This record gives sequence, C-alpha cells and structure tokens, in this order.
Amino acid sequence: MAEPPRPSPSQTSRRQRAALLFALNVVAVLAAAAAAAWWLFAPVWELLGKLGGTHLGQPTRIYAQPRLLRLGEPLELGHLLADLEAQGYRPALGGGRPPSGRFHRHGDEILLIGVRRAPSAAGTLPPRLVKVRARAGRIVGLQVDGLAADAVALEPPLLTAVYGPRRIERRPVTLADLNNDLVRAVLAAEDDGFFQHGGLSLSSVLRALWVDLRGGEIRQGGSTITQQLARNLFLSHERSWTRKLREAALAVALELELSKWQILESYLNAVYLGARDGINIVGVGAGARAYFGKDARELSLAEAAALAGMIASPGGASPLANPERCIQRRNWVLGRLRELGWADEGGVQAALAEPLGAAPAPINPRHAPYFAEAARREVLQGWELGALEDGELTVLSTLSLADQRAAESAVKEGLAALQPRSRGGLERLEVALVSLDPRTGAILAYVGGRNWATSQFDRAGSARRSPGSTFKPVVYAAALTRGQLSPASLLDDAPLSLKVGGSVWTPGNDDDRFLGAVTVRRAVEDSRNIPAVRAALAAGLPEVAALARRMGVTSPLEPVPSLALGAFALSPVELATVYATLAAGGTRPPVHGVLAVLDAAGRPLPRRRAPPPSGRALSAEGAFLTTSVLQGVIDRGTGRGVRSAGLVDPLAGKTGTSNGRRDAWFAGYAAQRATVVWVGFDSNAPTGLSGASGALPIWTRFTAAVRPPGGYTQLARPAGVVKALIDPASGALATSRCPETVEEYFLSTHAPGEACPLHASWPARPLPQGELPTPRRRSLLDRLTRL
Repeated sequence: MAEPPRPSPSQTSRRQRAALLFALNVVAVLAAAAAAAWWLFAPVWELLGKLGGTHLGQPTRIYAQPRLLRLGEPLELGHLLADLEAQGYRPALGGGRPPSGRFHRHGDEILLIGVRRAPSAAGTLPPRLVKVRARAGRIVGLQVDGLAADAVALEPPLLTAVYGPRRIERRPVTLADLNNDLVRAVLAAEDDGFFQHGGLSLSSVLRALWVDLRGGEIRQGGSTITQQLARNLFLSHERSWTRKLREAALAVALELELSKWQILESYLNAVYLGARDGINIVGVGAGARAYFGKDARELSLAEAAALAGMIASPGGASPLANPERCIQRRNWVLGRLRELGWADEGGVQAALAEPLGAAPAPINPRHAPYFAEAARREVLQGWELGALEDGELTVLSTLSLADQRAAESAVKEGLAALQPRSRGGLERLEVALVSLDPRTGAILAYVGGRNWATSQFDRAGSARRSPGSTFKPVVYAAALTRGQLSPASLLDDAPLSLKVGGSVWTPGNDDDRFLGAVTVRRAVEDSRNIPAVRAALAAGLPEVAALARRMGVTSPLEPVPSLALGAFALSPVELATVYATLAAGGTRPPVHGVLAVLDAAGRPLPRRRAPPPSGRALSAEGAFLTTSVLQGVIDRGTGRGVRSAGLVDPLAGKTGTSNGRRDAWFAGYAAQRATVVWVGFDSNAPTGLSGASGALPIWTRFTAAVRPPGGYTQLARPAGVVKALIDPASGALATSRCPETVEEYFLSTHAPGEACPLHASWPARPLPQGELPTPRRRSLLDRLTRL
C-alpha cells in the first residue's frame, strides 16, 4: 500500500502558524471579554461598599453654645427674633403650631418657636415646640411641647463647617426620618415605576433611544432612580453610550444586591440639589435646610414637590435663583401626584395655592473664625481623630455667640476710634480679646484679629507680647498670699539700682517721678514700677515665676528683677488664664473651647488627652486680697475709665503698657467672667497708646454689653481674711487721733495688733465683732521693714 503523501515542511509551518494565530485570537477575544467585564462590573463592588458602609461623607460642624432661656430673666423678643432669623428661622405661614425652623409671634408677649432637631452632649434632641411668654422685658412663662419649664435651650448656632475639597453639604436622613409627601413627590418626579422595574425601565430606555437616534446624539436620559444613584455615586455625568452602558450594568447589580428601600434611601441622600456660596448641596436633608430652613421631615406637600422638582434641573429650578421656574416644576410634580393618586385633590389644591416660602438657612456662616480654628486645633489635639474635613463629626463648643458678637462690635468700634490716634501711619492696629468663665474655664468670646479675611494669624492664642504691668498682680499675689505684704504695707517708691548679670539695672516709673513711701494698694492703683520690683524681691523672684506658672503662664520665664514689670512675652490666652485664676478664688480653671465631639450617630467620642486640669494656684485668701487691691485700680487708679460706661459693679482689673508703648493691655474680671484685651501693631512698632487709652475702652464696651442680668458679683471673702480700720500712713490700727482712716483687709494671721505709732492712743472705737482676732504682740509694721 502506498504511503499517504507527507506534508512538506512549508505546509507544516503554515498550519502551525494558523493554529497559533487562532489560539492568539481566542486568547485576545477572551482577554477583551474579561477586560470588558472588568470595566463593566468591577466598579459595582466599590459602589456597593460605599452604600454598605453608609459613609457618604458630610462636613464636620462646629457649634456655639445654645441660647438658654430662663424663667424670670430679662428678654427682648425682638433680639430673640433677630437671633432666630440669623440661624435661618423664618415666620410660619399661617397660624397654628409652627413646624421646625419656623416661629410665630402673638402680639408683644407670646412667641412660639418650632425648634429644629439639635445636637447636644446628651444626645440628639428631637424637634420641640417652645412657647415663650414675656412681659415688661422679662420671661414670665416657658413651655416645651405644652409642659411648663424653668429653662430651655434652643438650637445651638452653627459657627462653621469643615468641608473637604469637593465642598459637599450633606445631612443624611433615613426613610423613617421622612414624611410620605417627600418620598412620593420624588418618585412622581423621577421614577413612578420604581417598585415595578429591576433597575431599568424598558419603556423609558426605548423612548430615550428613539429621541437620541433622531437627534444624532445623547439627549434623553431615561434613567431610573437606580441608574441615577449609580451615576451620582460613581460615574461621571458625561453623555456617552459607554457611560450609559456602565450605568445600566451598575443599576442591575444594585437591584440584585440591595433592597428597593435601601436603594431609595441611598438615592435621597445622594441626589444633587444645586449649590450655594460655592458649596454643593447633596441629599434631601441638606436641600430641605438649604432652601426651606427645615428638617426634611417637616416639609409641607408644596415644599416637598418644589424640592423634588429641582432634581431634573437644580440650578434652573432653584427657589432662590429662579423662583418662577421652581413654582412651575412644583406644580407639575403636584399634578403628577394627583394623576398617580398619591395625593388627594384637596391637598393638591392647597399646595398649588401655597406661596413658595423659600427660607434659606445659612450653609456655612463662618462665625468667630479665629475661635473656630482654635477649636479645630483643640479637637485634633484632644481626640483620636483623622482629618476633620468631611469627618461627619459634631463639635460642641463653649463659645457664646451673643458674647462673640458683643466682642466683635466692641473691637470694631474701639479700633475705629483708636486708629487715628495711633502712631503707625499706614499700618493698622491689631487686637485680641479673650473672655473666660472662671468657674469652668470655658471660652465665651474670642477675637484673634481685626479681620480674618486679611490675616488668619491668631493673636489671641499664638501671638506672644510683653504684658507690661498686667503681670504685676502675680507679683503682689505672691507676697500677699504668704503674708509678706498686706494691702496696707508700705513700699519705697524711690530710686533703685540692681546688679543683674554683669550690668546694673535701674528701673523707673512711667511718669519719671518718685513718691516715697506708698502703700501696696496705692502702688497697684497708680501702677508704680519700683514698688512692684521691691515687692517681687520681697516675695522672691523664683516664687513669683512659680506662681505665674501655676496660674497658667506656659511661655518661658526667668527669675530676674525685670520679671516684675512683665519683661517677657506671653499670649492673651495665658494672661486671661492668670486673671481667671484670681476670679476663681485662686483655683486655675481648665481653659477650653470644646465641650464634646460627637460621631455621625450623635455619640460622644472619648478624649485622648484631657485639657489642663484645674488646680489650686494660690490660697483663696491671697486671691481675695489681690482682687481687693485690683478693685481699687478701677475705682481710683489707672482703670477708672471703666466707670465712665456706667459700670458700678465690683470689678477688678489692671492696665498694662509695654516699653515704648508697643503693647496696650487691659485685664479685668468679676466672679462670673475674666476678659483680656490687647492692642498693638503686628510689626511691634510703638503705638503711642497706653493700656488705659488703648485696651481699656474696648474692654469696657464689651464688659458692659455682656453684663449679666443681676450685674457682676464680688468674690466671697474667705474666713481667713479680716477687715480692720487702719491709719494709711502707718498701716497700723487707727486711733482717735489719726487724721485719716481707711478699712483694709488682712490675712487673719498677719493682721495689725497695735495702735498707730504715729498718732499714739487707744483705738477710737471697737472693731466689728469677729473682724479682727486678739491683738498681736508685734504689729505688722514691726515685722515689715521698709523695702
């Protein structure tokens, strides 16, 4: 049998090449199919991950203290209305119970407020109806949801929001948070067959395809809510066939993975509703606040229809930018609701007749920007967190917005009056103001400069400037606390030269005069420099520096004689802490600007690092004696300009002026508040202003504006302090022959026990019982040599 013909080598080679080519083609086709499948379906898992984690991202919001209404306290309804309107509250449409974000005033006495849902350290507070009754300028009645109350906190004002680079405003909601009107309006406007299709609507797709083919380009959307959700969360908004194909694939995958209710809720939180002030508004929760000043659940049928009508054209149908078009779209949505049988005829007719009622709430008001930045730093230092941008956190701060406005007004008016009198030429004066609650350490007002827009440098917390004579109370407190001096002790106001290092230091007084022997009280009131140095030497320079640290100074200090005159640099916040310690009776308060940080669910987050703890810096007796002396500064001394504003309360304070009049300070306090004001140039050039002429007017204007209803109160006198009638010339107990007598405070252990040696006789009359212990063998004058 003949053998079959064998293929030639060339034929074999061609067959192998063909087989290889076929295999390569198969591989290429499979690879292309795999790549196409990956391109089409891989984004599904990322998208589902976003939905499953419910982390769509919303800004971190920083709030001020809520306004607290108390029974019996003064109240001007007009001022309260102004505060509410600044927070986006608007008059209610018609009578009856106002919804959240609205108020209704009945005459001159009654105000009904629909307080919106609000964050608090105890958890999210639900919407409440607050009824306020005022008469003759006082609150005579308070009710919360119909029940009588002694006090009620309103919604805390938003200071600012911390956005990420996309600047997206979100207020996520759940379906349980919404009323049926809004959900039905969105379905009627965008996808009335949502619960019947599997992610794609065949009729809508065919209709859109026909329109697009006739136009030769992608014109018609035809997207279901599921498709829109896929596009909003993951895809771009370009009009192309590839994007539509991917959108369809993602929609089908979503329908397979999630329930209809999950898809609808996610869509309501992801739908784009335009922009305001450069901030993108996403989700119906944010949209309800941004355009109608309400929580989404409080929207009326007409407002819900208006919001739903915006979805197709957020800019073109905005109730703020294009109200006529918005009303057209709203009415169309109402018509669709009627056609679908989802709203009764009476409700639709009432909604059609309702005014648009746009009442925009502030999106990002940026109140107190210097404080907001300081609070942001405090949060990052005190809590274990990442970046605050889009952190979904709620920061509850200590700031009083009413106090802050008073501070900013005082600063603005004060600088306007001071600028023409300064020596800076074209340079503008700068300012810092810090006001604390000495009882808690809470920051109530905080101004870090005259204009945040032109300079973000925080002069309240970051600037270090010479405090001048505002440091002298620390010097005297060190000596008064240990009994080395009393307010009646005599100090030499005479030339003084001290060897410091390798040179001789010769301090002088501001007026270049010497008064001879002066009491501690007068030395402080007139801000005499040389007596302050002698007092520091008596107390011990290391002890003065140590006391300053215990009272809140963290900047570097050296125990040198010039320390007594404030020859170092500290921040206004540090100095405010020092004076708050005196106001708190010698206990340094834990200064802070943040009360709590809440997560997205409203739960308080634990602190990583607590604020500096409160601590006893000096005795209550020493703080009281120092305060008594500083009250004289305002009554008779360099701070007497405070009284020009009609402030008759028992206030204590001290002026301060650094060398060359570069820094002007005033620091003052009462039991309820300690406030520090600094004025100067950033360049450290001389201003020509003293503490009394530069800082005191601003301090006075602010302190008068925030005066509590009952006035400022005096520190309680501790049991270890007694009062005696003395001769101011000797500091000893006054006699019937003393030409001048004054009442003075002393430590009970160091009170004078002998009659005035200058006008020898027995005391003119017995002192009040319990004011002074039995006489001492040695008088205070015997124990204290002239320093």
